[in-house]
Amino acid sequence: MQNQKNFLTELLVTGLGGAIGGTSRYLLGLVPIVGPMPVMTMLINWLGTLLLAMLGAYLASHRSRLERWQSFLGTGVLGGFTTFSTMIWQVHQQLFISTANALVYMILTLGGGLIMLKLGNHFGNKIGEAHV
Repeated sequence: MQNQKNFLTELLVTGLGGAIGGTSRYLLGLVPIVGPMPVMTMLINWLGTLLLAMLGAYLASHRSRLERWQSFLGTGVLGGFTTFSTMIWQVHQQLFISTANALVYMILTLGGGLIMLKLGNHFGNKIGEAHV
């Protein structure tokens, strides 16, 4: 019975986070962007990667106290906020404009994501060290 209660709580926490993250991404997608490049999706994925890396680095040293936050923020909010499938779809759409546009978009998205991962990991570790 306790396992079912924990499962349902985890499911609700993750679902609530996903609703918040998905709604946030939708609202940011309404911001008008000039030019053919889907810049907002790239920015959303960079920000989500930065925050997810920070969360992961922070939770590595504080896991026992914050397990529900991993489900809510990591899987829910940031999982709902970022969008790999949209990025792939937009690469496909960029191919109709030009192959160069598609390659630039993909390289910027992945390269920027890797930089955000490194920065997020660094900042998450610093925050974790300050709160030990």
